[in-house]
Amino acid sequence: MATPDERVRALVRDNVLKPAEGERLLATMSPRPARRGFRLALNPFERFGGGVAAAAGLGVAALSVAITRLSVRFDGFLDLHATPQAISYPAALLEQALVWPLPALLFWAYARLLRRDVRFIDFLGATGLARAPLALSGLLLGLLAAPVPATSPPALPSFTPGLVVALLAGVLCVVWFLTLLYQAFKSASGLRGAALIAGFVGLVIASEVASKVALLRLG
Repeated sequence: MATPDERVRALVRDNVLKPAEGERLLATMSPRPARRGFRLALNPFERFGGGVAAAAGLGVAALSVAITRLSVRFDGFLDLHATPQAISYPAALLEQALVWPLPALLFWAYARLLRRDVRFIDFLGATGLARAPLALSGLLLGLLAAPVPATSPPALPSFTPGLVVALLAGVLCVVWFLTLLYQAFKSASGLRGAALIAGFVGLVIASEVASKVALLRLG
């Protein structure tokens, strides 16, 4: 049986209530401090969802395409790399399609098998917004890492101080991304327990494999 909090969040997901209205109703039912700062950065999905999160995800995707001008590729659901030169805009747009809407579709399809009331827009928005830390990591990599030489076979990167900082920041951003993605999946799906945890782990792996295979097939 769903708790009162879960029923209110379901109404927000279904656009019966606006996110702000849901927050006010939850605060009335069970007074709690509003999420802000660090807590909001780890879980913004109780406040922002649906079309708002999807618009934010579109902004993150556009920023990621712009970051490819710094010779960075987002060539996998979890991956990004420095490259000898910037890829073309069509290739950058293709990458974003395969690392955002495609995984969102996989997450939604899994949840749809277990719950009939889930909406694709919630998964599209949550997955897109959760990618913000990866965009930040790509920006830092493009600004701090030394250019990758175009050699054949590819030379190993030189570990400059800038690259080391970018790599450490990248690890933290991936952890942040996975934390956001888990909260996003939990909020959008309404799943709990083993179905949530096992599904999340399997879907992250499946999304990485699917995006890599699609990128290889499509060049």
